[in-house]
Amino acid sequence: MKLKKLISSMLLFAVLITIFTACQNPFSGFLDEDESTEITVVVGSNEHLDGNLRETLVYYKKADGLLVPVMKKIPWEEGIAKSSLMKLVDQTTLREDLKQLGLMLVLPEGTKIIGMSINEGLCKVDFNAEILTYDSEIAENAMIKAIVYTLTEFEAIDKVQILVEGNRLSKLRCGTDVSQYIERKNINLLSELEDNEIPVVVYYKTKTVAGENLYVPITKGINALRADIRSVLVALVEDVPEGRGLISGIPLGVTVNDVFVKDGIAYIDLSAEIENMAGDWERQQAVVLSRGLTLQEIEPTIKQVQILSLGRAIDIENEVELHIPIFSNTH
Repeated sequence: MKLKKLISSMLLFAVLITIFTACQNPFSGFLDEDESTEITVVVGSNEHLDGNLRETLVYYKKADGLLVPVMKKIPWEEGIAKSSLMKLVDQTTLREDLKQLGLMLVLPEGTKIIGMSINEGLCKVDFNAEILTYDSEIAENAMIKAIVYTLTEFEAIDKVQILVEGNRLSKLRCGTDVSQYIERKNINLLSELEDNEIPVVVYYKTKTVAGENLYVPITKGINALRADIRSVLVALVEDVPEGRGLISGIPLGVTVNDVFVKDGIAYIDLSAEIENMAGDWERQQAVVLSRGLTLQEIEPTIKQVQILSLGRAIDIENEVELHIPIFSNTH
């Protein structure tokens, strides 16, 4: 066993020596030398079946590092969580498949999963040393978030601990603390939260070069005691992050009058400026979906959106789908 640990450590350091780092000295505070864990694959979970496939979200990145959830159908098999993670590894077939969406894989080429265990909501996943061959802080942040968010899509997993070659690390190359488990928190946070702010997740549309529409979750801070459907809607309407290719669709000057939910339908009452998108079905669709996906983060029972202006339903083009999909993006 001691020989095995020694070989694992030597392999880890050998890879680190050969890679170029743009972040910091990779040996600084890197390994918790007292900790080494044997990982075994745990079979079975409480996930729902759809025939022989499970529809689940996996997380890819845009060129600027923003994560985008995409629904993939994963064959239901022993180790399905591991199979989902392997959809994140850079390889030719997946790379070409994502190119039309303008998305990139988050795990370096050659990354393999040595083992995985799930116990009381904690998933320990052990990677080979190739996982450390990325080249920037942006890549590191996207990689960690994508691993955690992809795994916690499974009901049996609440938190994730990352190991490399059986070793528990203290920090990754660019400073991410992985000494303890990591939970879902603040996806695509673009600016630090103020002391008096709480985080909410809102959705904006982005358009790929190929003309595909994708919806991107963004964490924003709001001044409120708690997040509710009105406060999160106001956060979405207020402003759009600049320089990220994100689209709100909402006309300039629109404010929120009211929002309420009845029988699974969210009625969103906006100021008169919302009428300025009349006749533009694509813009109307973006408004419906981005608002619906945002409100579902607070109230998952919402299945449909109705847009009102001063209490009256606005004219919506026939092409617009008012029902909110289960998954924000499918491919």
